[in-house]
Amino acid sequence: MVLLPLAAPSPAAGAPTAELLYRGDLRAPGTVADGSGHGLDGTIETGGGGTVTSVRGPRNTRFLRFPGGSCPVAPCPQGIVRPVDGVPLTPADAMFSFGADVRLTEPPPTSAGMNVFQLGAAAAGLSQWKVQVDAGRPSCRWSDGAAVVLLIADVTLSVDTWYRIRCTRTGTRFETRVTRPATGRPVVPPVRQMLAMGPIVPTGSPVIGGKRINAAQSDVDTDQFHGDLDNLYFWKA
Repeated sequence: MVLLPLAAPSPAAGAPTAELLYRGDLRAPGTVADGSGHGLDGTIETGGGGTVTSVRGPRNTRFLRFPGGSCPVAPCPQGIVRPVDGVPLTPADAMFSFGADVRLTEPPPTSAGMNVFQLGAAAAGLSQWKVQVDAGRPSCRWSDGAAVVLLIADVTLSVDTWYRIRCTRTGTRFETRVTRPATGRPVVPPVRQMLAMGPIVPTGSPVIGGKRINAAQSDVDTDQFHGDLDNLYFWKA
């Protein structure tokens, strides 16, 4: 079934109703500032010599840079960000949207995933929402623990190019949208699906840039993101 475009607001542009908005600023060393006004700052966790840094971009803006390259054999440079609280990012039955601006700094690995932003795990009986760029292909995943929607955009991200990825659920409608941040124009047509799904109530803590920090694991196990992220957001109504 073809869906009409979703009329969600633009949280990445700073909508006041966003529950979380990371624009690349640090509140203090090791702490990413939440620009939404809700106080959901993120703690930077690193291992294996990896870093997450705030980098100055054009027009005095900033973005977050995660470990570059790929690492198929441990030990690996690792870096993630954990928002302080996942409860405000639990959508249940609400309409919600999440996503980020993404730039790859090197060709993406083909043997490991690359997580961008998620709450919950992908396993039977577990709720989850997630945006990822495995093998450079943007995709969004939603699950209530039984039903699953996985929508993969028909594009492979080019190195050194910014893309805006937005994942939205409203009722039974789901959408993955990839646009140019500078213009808002679509890179490819949105991917959409309709499916009845129960409340999405993930457990655990939200995480940005990978699954975990573990010196004994490689990218194959951690799904470490490699590159730059900006305008990370979560919004619900």
